[in-house]
Amino acid sequence: MGVRFGIVLPTRDFIMREQPEGYRRAIEVAERAEALGYDSVWMGDSLVAKPRLEVFSTLGYIAARTQRVGLGTAIYIPTLREPVQLAHSMACLDLLSGGRLTFGMGIGAKSPSGLHEYRTVGVDPERRASRLEETLRLLRRLWTEDDVTFDGQHFHVEHVTLRPRPAQPNGPRLLLTAGNDGKVSPRQARRLVALGDGMFPSRVKPDEYREARAVVAAEAARQGRDLATLEPALFWTVHLDDDAERAAREADEWLVSYYGLPRYWGDSWGPWGPARVLRERIEQFVDAGVQRFVVRFAAWDTLGQLERFTQEVWPHFR
Repeated sequence: MGVRFGIVLPTRDFIMREQPEGYRRAIEVAERAEALGYDSVWMGDSLVAKPRLEVFSTLGYIAARTQRVGLGTAIYIPTLREPVQLAHSMACLDLLSGGRLTFGMGIGAKSPSGLHEYRTVGVDPERRASRLEETLRLLRRLWTEDDVTFDGQHFHVEHVTLRPRPAQPNGPRLLLTAGNDGKVSPRQARRLVALGDGMFPSRVKPDEYREARAVVAAEAARQGRDLATLEPALFWTVHLDDDAERAAREADEWLVSYYGLPRYWGDSWGPWGPARVLRERIEQFVDAGVQRFVVRFAAWDTLGQLERFTQEVWPHFR
């Protein structure tokens, strides 16, 4: 099938459960995922809304502790940062890791904590979309051009030359979150096709993914871009347990703790339950076009979930 699987690291769980030494589990999971042969490991991003390990220091440490496994973000919020400094950090990490970076990017949730996070760093959350588009344009130009001048709504730079360059010729691949909840607006589709390298939604069902992919395909045809250059990926949250009710209870507890919100995810995440159910859902998503699954376990025992997934689910798609 050509399906790839990556694993989301538990970079926030130790804070949720107030376990100061628990941050080591993220490193253990990364090393174990590489040893098992997974394609990549991923981590989330937040400054104050959902506290966790910081992206660049953590991925840099993991890069030094591993040899092959890809390194990604699910999901990084570039609009909270200044783009020249961000481009420099991303280029250096890509260079030092040997070109292993893929950045899943978005603008974050429009929740009270998410909006507060924007205001905390002095960014107007109502202008997130245009800020994202300017950031994406600047990142690519800074990685590939020798003399960058840019005058936009949010950023102004004159005659900037960024060194060192990333290991990847065009810089790290950028997967954008268009398609969440099965909806892709015309603006999201234009942004993805013009500025991104792939589609990377969460909270989506297989039929919704197929519909979202069709919208992106139509926009790619309009812009004259080969759809094959836009990777169809999915940020997929699951819980593996033979007892479906027990799986649902722990997944709900974990997600409520993670987001600090009452239950709101409905049936667009999951499934929670036996390996057979997860395998069936993967097949449905593959039929809808997904080629890369970034798997987040809504569970406290990430290593245990990883081992079960490796034994009971992954072999059917290797």
